[in-house]
Order: sequence, then C-alpha cells, then structure tokens
Amino acid sequence: MSVITTGLLIDHDEVLSDLVDLFESEWADWYNPRGASARADLSERLERNRLPLGIVAFVDGKLAGTCALTTSSGGLVTERSPWIGGLLVEPNLRRQGVGRTLVERAKVEARRLGFARLHALTAEARELFDHAGWRLAENVEVGGKVHGIYVTAL
Repeated sequence: MSVITTGLLIDHDEVLSDLVDLFESEWADWYNPRGASARADLSERLERNRLPLGIVAFVDGKLAGTCALTTSSGGLVTERSPWIGGLLVEPNLRRQGVGRTLVERAKVEARRLGFARLHALTAEARELFDHAGWRLAENVEVGGKVHGIYVTAL
C-alpha cells in the first residue's frame, strides 16, 4: 500500500523544476513560450502564511501532485476567496487518492489562515469535489467551457 504525504511547497522547493515540467506538459495551452510562466506562477506560491500558498503531495516520497490556495481563480471577478487552484496530479498516479489528499490539505491550510470557506473552479474534477462533499454553487463559462464553482465550509 502506497503512502501519500503532503507539505507546503516552500518546504519542498527542490521539486520546483519537476513541477514546472509537469505544468508545461499537462497545461501546454497555458504554459508555453508565448503564454504564462509555470516557474513564475509556482515561485509565487513559495509562502507559508499568506496567499498564494503552494501545497505538494508525494507518494512513497516521490512527487505526485500539487495545488495552491489563491485569492482568485480562472480570471473570475468575484468577491469569493480563497480558492483551491492549480490542482494537478501526475498522470500515472491519478485516481489513487492524491487529489483528494491535496484538497483535504488545502482545507486544513485555509482554516489555519483563518478562512471560513474554500472555493474551487473546475471543469475536469467535478467528481472529486462531489464525492468530497463540496456544494456546487453555480456553473459558469470560462474559455468556452462550462466550469462548476464549488464551495465548502471549513
């Protein structure tokens, strides 16, 4: 049985280059030479007590995924905050509990920082948030694709 552990990105900055590679391979439409910089986005998450705050997961000590607590998500203009964003699990480790573990750690960190609720914007991971007991607040269109805005109390 594999062991999933989590930590703050600031405490595991040695995985930054591996995360850059993962972001660029999985989200090439966003992170590319003419687009956003994965390294810059991840470097901003090297925080402990303020947003954006990066979280990483490991399976048996090997990098498995990441997410972040952020002030906004998907370019939405809204009073809602904070958000869980940048949730990404290594393709060969998906559907093994890594995403769920990252979401749970994000809730712990948001609570630690004094927030009463946490939001998520997703088109791809609806099942994850549904099974975790998050409430679908509304559906919105972002970039021509329908996304769900989920919320959970902390």
